[in-house]
Amino acid sequence: MGALISSVIIILFLGCYILIGWMWWRILKKAGYHGALGVLCLIPVANIIMLAILAFKEWPISKTASGEVKPSFLPTPLIVVIIIVALLPIMALLAAIAIPNLLRARLVANESAAEVTLKTISSAIESYAAAHEGRYPSNEYDLVYTTPAYLPRAFNNKTLQGYNYSLKLDPNGYEILASPSECWVTGIKIFIGETGAKISNKNCK
Repeated sequence: MGALISSVIIILFLGCYILIGWMWWRILKKAGYHGALGVLCLIPVANIIMLAILAFKEWPISKTASGEVKPSFLPTPLIVVIIIVALLPIMALLAAIAIPNLLRARLVANESAAEVTLKTISSAIESYAAAHEGRYPSNEYDLVYTTPAYLPRAFNNKTLQGYNYSLKLDPNGYEILASPSECWVTGIKIFIGETGAKISNKNCK
């Protein structure tokens, strides 16, 4: 939930930046400057310089008797370079904010999926035992390749959405492990399912 809120805040922040940049673009274009210089107005210090230019320097549009806007006082290649340089800190800032949140959101999604999958496997094993006088399956084949099947697919020694699954099955009990493929990258928690549908978790190391 926290990752979702952070993502919404980032999107709103970026939207406001784009809106402000667009308004500056129109203002500078009406003044006779190249509208792309409006990007500079989004950069600290550079925006003060742009305001000083607008406040104290004669606007190109005021130099024409007809009111026709003259080309910018800067050559187009230089404007492109200025825009690129100006955008770099903005993109770096947004990346520094967004990337950790995106990684955290993926990690949380992996953990949620792993917990749900482990509960599904545990429920299937318990259902098998209920139908076989309390005896648990001795292998995963009894869960997947029966009619009707207790599980839709095999999970033992498989990797799904950043988690490795391991099943230890015995007629007297079972243990299921769902461990991150890369600790603190694809997940933080190790989920454990035990006989009697007991579900627990612990942090990986």
